[in-house]
Amino acid sequence: MVNVGKRSGRPRAGEERLSREAILTAALRIVDDEGIDALTMRRLAATLQVNPMSLYHHLPNKAAVLAGLAELVFAGLELPDPGDSVPWDEQLKQAARAYRDGLRQHPNLALQVLSDASAVSDVVVVTMEPFYRALDRAGLAPREIFEAANTLIDFIHGFSLGEASVRAETFELAPDLLARVRALPPEKAPTLTRIVDELGPEGLAYDFDAGFESGLATLAAGVAATAARRR
Repeated sequence: MVNVGKRSGRPRAGEERLSREAILTAALRIVDDEGIDALTMRRLAATLQVNPMSLYHHLPNKAAVLAGLAELVFAGLELPDPGDSVPWDEQLKQAARAYRDGLRQHPNLALQVLSDASAVSDVVVVTMEPFYRALDRAGLAPREIFEAANTLIDFIHGFSLGEASVRAETFELAPDLLARVRALPPEKAPTLTRIVDELGPEGLAYDFDAGFESGLATLAAGVAATAARRR
C-alpha cells in the first residue's frame, strides 16, 4: 500500500537541487531552442520538474528571469586589461567582437536584451569598461569617449539585430537588388546603378563577419581622426 502522506511531504524531483543558476540555465535553453514567447514560469517549472511556486523563492517573476538571462549573456564580456602591449584600436575591436559574440550566441535573446534597458542595467558597467578603456588610451576627451562608446554599442546592437533576423553567415542581396536597381529610370540613382552593376551578383553577396569588420574599421578610423585633431 502506498503511503500517500509521506510522499506528499517530500520535495518533487529537482526541487532539492533547485538554484538560481539551475533555473536560468534551463530558461536559457528554452529561449535558445524555442524563443522568448515559449518561456513562462509554468513551462520553466515543468522543464525542471518542480512546483511552479518553488521558482519564486529564487526569481520573483518572468522579468527577473529575463534580467538574469541578460546577466548570463554578458557575464563573459569582461575582458582583462592588456595594458599598453596591445594597441588601443585592437583593444577596441576585441571588445566589440566579444560583445557581438555574446549576443550572437543567443539570437533569440538578443532582441530582448537590446530592447529592455532595465534587463541589462546591472551589467552594463562591466561590459562598457573595455570600450571606455580603449577610447581613453586613444586620447579622446571624456565627452568624446562617451559619445564614441555609445556609437559603437549602437552599431553592434543594430548589426546584431540584423544578423539575428537572417540566421545565416551570408545574406544574398542579388539578384533581387540587381533587378530592382536596373529597373530604375536612368536618372533616378545613376551612381548606385553604376556601382551595383559593376559589383554584379558575386560582389553583392553580403558576409556578416566581413561586414562587421568593415564597419568596425570605419569607426576605429573615425576615433583615430578625432584623437589626432586633439594633438
